[in-house]
Parts: sequence; C-alpha cells; structure tokens
Amino acid sequence: MNGALNGLRQAVAEQFRQAGVNAVTAMESTRAFRWREAVAAVSLSKVVCAPGGFKDYLGVVRDGDGVERELYGREAELTLSLDIFAPRDAGASACQEAAETLAENLVCHGVAGLNALELQAGQVEFLEQEGLYRQKISCRCKAWLTARLDDGGGAYVDFEVKGRLR
Repeated sequence: MNGALNGLRQAVAEQFRQAGVNAVTAMESTRAFRWREAVAAVSLSKVVCAPGGFKDYLGVVRDGDGVERELYGREAELTLSLDIFAPRDAGASACQEAAETLAENLVCHGVAGLNALELQAGQVEFLEQEGLYRQKISCRCKAWLTARLDDGGGAYVDFEVKGRLR
C-alpha cells in the first residue's frame, strides 16, 4: 500500500502552509508548545465507504505504459479533524484567526481538490496543563478511494484518493 490517506493529510497540510498557516499532519498537544505561532494539526477522524459498483468494479483505465488495468473503488465520505493550537502569549485571538483562515481556505479551495461538504468549528478553549489555546474544526468531504489489481490479479495496488472540486 502507498498511504493514499496519509498523502491526503500531507496535501491538506501543504495547502494550509500555502495559505500562510503553520500546519503539520497530526500532533500531540504536548508538542504544540514548541511553536511560537498558531499551528494546525491535520488528522483523519472518520472514513465512511459506500459500494462503488458491482463488487466495487469501476471500469478499465490505461496506465502510463498504455496497459489496460481494471479499476476498483468505493465512494467515501472523509472527515478531517483540525486542531489549531496557539501559545498562551499569542492569545486566543491567534487561534481564532488561524481557524478562520483555514475555514475560508477550505470553503473556497476545497480539501486538497475535494469538495468540502460541511465545516464545523468549535469554541476556543484554553488547555491549562499544556499552556495552549486550542480550537477544533471538522470538515466532511466526498472522495473516491480507488485501487488497481496487481499484474497477477491477486492484490490491490496503487491506492488513490480522488475527487474533483466543482
């Protein structure tokens, strides 16, 4: 397997960095205190799949060498969880400003190319033990999880997360 879902998280973190917000893929709150500015931790909290076709068969595609391969997959609803942390000295406003930037980015640009279906933001809270402010955001999006069979036809390979921003 090639870590398609991890690749999605990395793409989302890069999208946020391009928008000017520090972002990493999943982080313990105890590590967030090292940052002097707000930072967003991107994780995948839920994956719900529905059948894509008969036995998940989607059709035939040509690879880069022109060889036809069967494509399998499922429609999926993915839920990203974003934890935005800000240090005590930056204040709750730093957390909230970063969260607003990320929310606008997701609504306008999608989730690494996927449509954002729903966005929910929680209240800013102060984590006394860590000395950090935190705000949680969750974002639901639709995607297709696809894979091809290997040359022997026995194992799925080349997992991908696909979707299209409309």
